[in-house]
Amino acid sequence: MSYRYIVIDDAPFVVELIKNILKGAGGLCVGDATNGEEGLHLFEKTLPDLVILDLVMPKKNGIEVAAEIRALSGDVKIIACSTLDEKNIMEKALTAGCDEYLLKPFSKESVLRAVSRFFSITSEKSHE
Repeated sequence: MSYRYIVIDDAPFVVELIKNILKGAGGLCVGDATNGEEGLHLFEKTLPDLVILDLVMPKKNGIEVAAEIRALSGDVKIIACSTLDEKNIMEKALTAGCDEYLLKPFSKESVLRAVSRFFSITSEKSHE
């Protein structure tokens, strides 16, 4: 079974990287946004199974967005990603409703490992 996801990140190359990684793993991207406000609207419009969310963004940060998304849906899985390697930021993200925390720069394997905690992933080229 495939899963529907959105990516909320202000770095276009990160959005494309995540889409490319999950494209071959059974995921269907139903949208992306470059700031927290857009991301929240996108979530409300698409109601995806998974949100991959940058924590440091303009207009509304990822922790605020995660809390608002979690208030709207207890079922959605939220994977936070950030360059911030600080314990208190990670704790805030998890407290706000994130299910997983990925540190940037991340590898294809770390993204797939995080997603596979919640969804069955397929692999077009399995060479682990």
